[in-house]
Amino acid sequence: MNTRKSVSTHLLVGSILVLTGGALLLDTTGIIHTGPIWRFWPLVLICLGIVKMWSAARRREQGEGLWLLLLGLWCAVWTFNIGGLAFADIWPAIFIALGISMLWKSLPDIRTWNTEKESPHGT
Repeated sequence: MNTRKSVSTHLLVGSILVLTGGALLLDTTGIIHTGPIWRFWPLVLICLGIVKMWSAARRREQGEGLWLLLLGLWCAVWTFNIGGLAFADIWPAIFIALGISMLWKSLPDIRTWNTEKESPHGT
């Protein structure tokens, strides 16, 4: 069952990447105009991070979700110029996020929010 989930996840993410890359390429060549919708791309990372954290069966997967969430929030801050902050002002947050990630990985493995996935037989 995990193989099927992995294949469908790769298919979905791969399709999104191909469509996004194609749209960006067509936009840069002037064939189409994507408009201001691309400003909201950090919200995709935030949503993916929340979903990954919520559906995680292990602490490592929660950490990956947390990393996506923090990356999305960081990108949203400089994309939307929240609080007057630009990329040059908040790049040190990368070091903080890396440190949090390393600390998270060093914690002992504990039960996650979604306990159904912890048992290989579903009981």
